[in-house]
Amino acid sequence: MFNNMKQAYNISTELLHILNNYNNGDDDLYHVVVQKGNVGSRYLYALQLLNEGNNIYVFRGDKSYRSNFDKNSPVLRLIRKEKNDSTYYTAGGHTQTWEYAYANKNEWFVGTKPNDLNPSAAKWTKQIARVTIPQNKKIKSNTELPRLSNLNYAGSSYGIGYSGNKMFRVEAAVSLDHNYFMVITGDNANNAYFSIYSLSAINNALDSNGTSPVDIRNYASDCKDAFKISNLSGSNGLIGSLQGFDFSYDEVTNQGYIYISSQYSPNDGDGGESRKIVKIPWRSTDPSEWEEVDLRTNPGTLDEDAGSYRTELEGIQLIDNNDVYLTVAYHDPSQGNLTVMNRIYRVTWSSSI
Repeated sequence: MFNNMKQAYNISTELLHILNNYNNGDDDLYHVVVQKGNVGSRYLYALQLLNEGNNIYVFRGDKSYRSNFDKNSPVLRLIRKEKNDSTYYTAGGHTQTWEYAYANKNEWFVGTKPNDLNPSAAKWTKQIARVTIPQNKKIKSNTELPRLSNLNYAGSSYGIGYSGNKMFRVEAAVSLDHNYFMVITGDNANNAYFSIYSLSAINNALDSNGTSPVDIRNYASDCKDAFKISNLSGSNGLIGSLQGFDFSYDEVTNQGYIYISSQYSPNDGDGGESRKIVKIPWRSTDPSEWEEVDLRTNPGTLDEDAGSYRTELEGIQLIDNNDVYLTVAYHDPSQGNLTVMNRIYRVTWSSSI
């Protein structure tokens, strides 16, 4: 991984919300990581992957310091594989996307449809759906949902489309000002692709198409810009583990920043030794122009009251420039690195870029 990024300074971490703490009797979420936490205007949200990472469950809790969830009453269940059922369904999979859509009331973006064209990424989702919550029933087919498809071709008008059997994962984010929608894809060679669209155009297309897929190739005129960063992910990549994404963007100047949270689990990659947020100027492919918020050297309060637990940074939510909500999972090595706690922090820093 690249070590010549500019360094953020005056890094501050503030614990805002304890989502669960299994070893301390707070057992209202499952013992897996919260892939994406979201701080809404009224509620907290926690996205977890259940049944060996096959099924997407979203829970809603209050905004207290020790937030209360009901793991028996999720607001969303997207299913790929049920226990004691040999059938594989097409709604669930592995995603770290949970973004408010700023369209109709209670609509959110989330990943859907397992990657059937790429066996090496079979659990990862390949489409982005827009769902309305709460959903009282399990959803087993992606065809029940308004959704964006062929996302490997996002940004193709700027020369970055590629074959679907090479796409490893897809995520999405909504800009800080709620005007833009970013599609992030990664391929088998650890390259990353970033494309920005008009959010209103995306929402209008989803409104118009009902549950028919919205082919991103038909909305090239709504793509504001796109670019590729080679070798971004993977143990030898420029960043390594790619967890959460968010961004800011100014269409007039075609400038903005991408924010990426990064840390491997204790069982993968570098074993979680690198713990950071990376800030990338829009269209920059040179890591010497990027900024690292080093949370290993500057942990702040991330490790307080965590004993020997090992962290794993998860989703990120941009509040303002250099100001984010960060979801952090905690693994207990004495229990085989079981996920025993999830928290949401506010992280701020002074920027060098």
